[in-house]
Amino acid sequence: MSRILVIDDDPGNRLVIKSRLSDLGYEVCLTENGAEGLVEARNLGCDLFLVAAGLGAGVDAVEVTRRLRSMPETGATPIVVYSHLPASQEEMARAYDAGCDAFVPKQELPVLEHVVRVQLRAKAMLEDLSEQNRVLDQHNRRLREESQRNADRETSVSEGGESLLVLRELATSRPDGVLLVDGDGFVRSADRGACEIFGNRIEGKNLGSLAPAAGLEAFVRDARSEVRDGFRFDLQALGGRSARSLSASVIPLITKPGGGERVFKVVLLLDAGKRRIAGELLRITEPGVPRQQLGALLEAARETYGVHALAGESSGVRGAREMVDHFARKRRPVLVTGERGTGKTRVARTLHYAGPFTGPFLKLCCSALDPASLERELFGYVKGAFEDAKDDRPGLVHQAADGTLYLEELTALPAELQQKLRVMLQEGVVRRVGSERAEKVEVGVVASTSADVQAALDEGRLSRELFDLFTEHQVHLPSLIDRPEDVVPLASLFVTRYGRPRGVRLITEDAVDLLMRYEWPGNVREFEDCIRDACAAAPGAEITAACLPPALHDGGDGLMQRELKPVARPAAATNEPIPGGVPVPSASAAALRRKQPWDINDDDPISLDLYERKALLRALNHVGGDKLAAARLLKVGKSTLYRKLKRFDIT
Repeated sequence: MSRILVIDDDPGNRLVIKSRLSDLGYEVCLTENGAEGLVEARNLGCDLFLVAAGLGAGVDAVEVTRRLRSMPETGATPIVVYSHLPASQEEMARAYDAGCDAFVPKQELPVLEHVVRVQLRAKAMLEDLSEQNRVLDQHNRRLREESQRNADRETSVSEGGESLLVLRELATSRPDGVLLVDGDGFVRSADRGACEIFGNRIEGKNLGSLAPAAGLEAFVRDARSEVRDGFRFDLQALGGRSARSLSASVIPLITKPGGGERVFKVVLLLDAGKRRIAGELLRITEPGVPRQQLGALLEAARETYGVHALAGESSGVRGAREMVDHFARKRRPVLVTGERGTGKTRVARTLHYAGPFTGPFLKLCCSALDPASLERELFGYVKGAFEDAKDDRPGLVHQAADGTLYLEELTALPAELQQKLRVMLQEGVVRRVGSERAEKVEVGVVASTSADVQAALDEGRLSRELFDLFTEHQVHLPSLIDRPEDVVPLASLFVTRYGRPRGVRLITEDAVDLLMRYEWPGNVREFEDCIRDACAAAPGAEITAACLPPALHDGGDGLMQRELKPVARPAAATNEPIPGGVPVPSASAAALRRKQPWDINDDDPISLDLYERKALLRALNHVGGDKLAAARLLKVGKSTLYRKLKRFDIT
C-alpha cells in the first residue's frame, strides 16, 4: 500500500483529499502546515507528497517543495502541488523551479487521482530499474573477477617460476615487513612493519640475533641468485615484541658479472596469523576500494580527522585536544565520555588516524545487538559453534588487527563480555565462540559512553576491573551549552563544510546571536544539522536569521534530530530528558510519542501484520538503519528481513 502525505492548512480540503485517495486504497497522512509536514515527511517514509499551493502562515508551498527536494530522506520522492484557486503561470513556474513533479490547478482537480497514480507508477518503475541495474552491476563484477582469476591462473601456469609467483604476491598484497640485508646477513634498512615485528633499532644487527635458532639467517644466506620463498618460522616474545608465526621470501639483487658492488637481498616478511584472518575475510566480504585509491583516501582521512580539526577555543576543548594528541601516540585503550552529540565518534577516529595504526577503523554499537550476537560479532566464532555457524568467522577484534576498534556505549556491554574484553586488553588474547584455543590479537581499543561513569560503576553496569584499564587514558567532551565560546568557531567550520558547494560563505550577526542564545540540547550534532539545513535554505551567499529553524527564534525546545529516536515513555516532569531523545517539555512529549511510526495506539486495529511492520521500523531505527544489525536484533536471517521489508514497502 502506497503512503501519501497531504500538507494542507484547510481542514475541509484535507478531509476531501483523504476521502478520495483512501477510497483508492492509499494510506493517507495529514498535516496542517508546512513546518509539521517537513517533520512528518522525514519520519514517515512516504511514497508521494501532496502540497497545497495556498499554504498560509509559516513555510509556504514553494519553500516546502524546495526543502523536500533537498533532504536526502525525501529527495527522490514525487511531489505534486495542487491548488483550490485559479493558479497563475508565475505561481506554477515557481513551483516547478522549486522541484515539484506536477502542478494541478483548480480546473484539473477532478483528475488529481490520475496524476497521483501516474507519479506512483513512475516512482515504482524507477525503483525497479535501479534494482535491476544493481543486480546487473553485481553480476558483471562477478564475471570480471572470475575472468581475472582465470587469466591469472593461466598466466601463472604458462610462465611458471618462483620469481614470478613471489613478485605477483608482492604486487597484489602488502608484506607485513621488508628488510634489506647484505651478504653477511646484517640488516641495512628496514621499514616500519619490520621494526614492529622485531622491535626498534634493528638496523646493523644480524638476522641470527633478531631470530635466534629460527634458521632465518641460513635461509637468506642460501638465496644466491634465485628467489626463495615459503620459509616458515616462529618468533618468540622478547622484550617489547610479541610472539608471531611468520613466513619469509628472499629476492636477491644480482649485480653485473665482475662488478665489485656489495650483494644485497630483499627479505619479505608475512604474518601467518594475519594471512589466515585475511583468508577467512575473503569468504565473507565483497571487494572493497581499489588498492590504487587507498593512499589518497587515507591521506584525506588523516587530514579530515587530524587533531587540529577538533574545533573550539574553550578550555574544555583545548584540554581534550591536548589529551587526544598525547594518547594518539600510544597503543593504549582510551575512554571518551560526554553527552550524546558531543563528538565522541570524531574523537575516536582522530585517535586512530593521528596514531601509529596501519589497520582499519571499525565501529560497534554495544547497545544495538543482543548479548549472543554481540559476542559473535566482537570475538568471532568457529564452525559448528551454533546451528548457523557453517564456517569459521573472525570477529571485529581480528578484522581490526593493527587498527582501532571503537566500542560505542561501553556500559551497554554485558558483564561477561566486559570480562572477556578485559582479558583481551590485559593479555592480548581472545577465544572465539565455540573454541578453546587462545588467539593473539593486536588492536587498539577506543570506548565511549554517554552515561555517568560513577553511577554506572555503582550500579554494576560497568566493570571496575575493566574501567581501571582506562583510568589514566580518558577524554571528556563538555556539552555545547557549557562552552558558548565555541559556537562561532563551530559555525565557521560547518558553514565552510556545507556552504561552499552552495556558494554560502557568511553568517550574519543576527543569526549568530540566535545561535548563541539557543541551549543546544542535542549538542554539536544538533548544531551541525542546523547549519547544514541553513546552508541549504540560504537564498544567497550568507545565512540570515530567517534561514534558521523556528525553534531558535522561539528559544524553543530543541530541533528535531535527523535520526529517529525510540521513546519508551514520556518525561515525568517539565524539561526532563526523554530516554534516547532530546529534552522537551512534558506537554509536547506525548505528541512526539504519537508521531513515532512504530508506536502502538489504542485505536490501532488488532493485526499481526501491523505489529510486525512496526517492529521492523523500530528495529531499523534502533540500529541506525543497518539492515544486517536489524536482522541480528530480530533474530531472523538476512534474506528473511529483506523479504519482510519488501512486503511492507519499507526502504
